[in-house]
Amino acid sequence: MSETPHTGHQPCGRKAARLRVRDLSIRINGSTIVDINDLELHPGITALTGANGAGKSTFLKALATLVPATTGAISLGETSTATRKGAAAYRSEIGYLPQAVDFPGHFTVREALTYSAWLRAIAAKKRNEAVGRTLADLNLEGIADRQLKHLSGGNRQRAHIAQVLVHEPQLLLLDEPTTGIDSEHRLDLRAHLERISAGRTVVISTHLTEDIELLAQHVLTINDGTVTFHGTPQELIDLGSTPGTDAPHTARAIELGLNAARSSRT
Repeated sequence: MSETPHTGHQPCGRKAARLRVRDLSIRINGSTIVDINDLELHPGITALTGANGAGKSTFLKALATLVPATTGAISLGETSTATRKGAAAYRSEIGYLPQAVDFPGHFTVREALTYSAWLRAIAAKKRNEAVGRTLADLNLEGIADRQLKHLSGGNRQRAHIAQVLVHEPQLLLLDEPTTGIDSEHRLDLRAHLERISAGRTVVISTHLTEDIELLAQHVLTINDGTVTFHGTPQELIDLGSTPGTDAPHTARAIELGLNAARSSRT
């Protein structure tokens, strides 16, 4: 497991990185997949939880503007997706990593970051600096010239996260980033994620209760495309132990937010 380096990331202000969702709905083939009236996320790590098919991945894709909203808008700081110009500015400030990454394995880590920097329109004269900074931020310098296909699962995942960080986004969206890697690399990756979340709003979709307990400052539970819980991990635990709690959405939030996550340990 690698040591955690000092980061070159300069935290942005809390106001700049604040994510707001208003009246967001996504309908596909006549079915409502996501329906969120009002949601605000602040810098730090929010764990996005819920059962399979609850709408987590669709919600992340909506935040990444990869799935068009039927109604509503998303804003990051003062930048809103309500206009075409605003949507373009919003996209320039986000980094999105899907659960299944399809990227050519013959690329070296450095080449992959350089390509991502080019895609993000980082000027040629600043590209090497951006790549070097990101390699250092995620402690990838020692494997920078190795091909992705020859890396361990944990190192490859770190390289993919570096690709979506190279332009220093304010909003980071990660779909199941710690799934499928061994426990040692998972601990290493969590340390990096905790560090790079400083001043950024980071949303991590996860079913691992360790991610909730060790990483997240907040938990967001989605069921059938709607928010059933939003608060701290401790608030969710306290809610689960409160006698007489009988609201259907509360019971479902507890079930999906903690119990379903903890089943991954068995």
